[in-house]
Amino acid sequence: MIREIVAFAQSQAKAAVRRAAVPAAFALVAGLFVLFAAACLFAALFFWLEPKHGPIIAVLVCAGVALVLAILTLLPLMFRRRPPPPSPEASLPQLLSLIAKAAPNLGPRQLVLTAALIGVALALSVRGNKK
Repeated sequence: MIREIVAFAQSQAKAAVRRAAVPAAFALVAGLFVLFAAACLFAALFFWLEPKHGPIIAVLVCAGVALVLAILTLLPLMFRRRPPPPSPEASLPQLLSLIAKAAPNLGPRQLVLTAALIGVALALSVRGNKK
């Protein structure tokens, strides 16, 4: 029974890691290119402003532009709608059926642990449904 539960948990974890790792890798590479492009644009802005206004004013203008762009970039993250959490009910019946099949072969300690795991799973399920 433990092997089935571990295999089930591993398959769920592998799928979740795969769903998160691939977009994160693409986002990291894209972020590096955007960072390089932004550095080039700020250098061009500085060298364009420096002959007319001097180095101090050019640096202050570049810093101000960077600050405004940073605030504008963070606005969608602060005011976005969050999707509802995924329903744990999809995997809960599978887990409960695995536990029910293996329950007669368990010792007293394993039964207590199994009961605790079922209680935690049900509590998380109820908590997820309330939101």
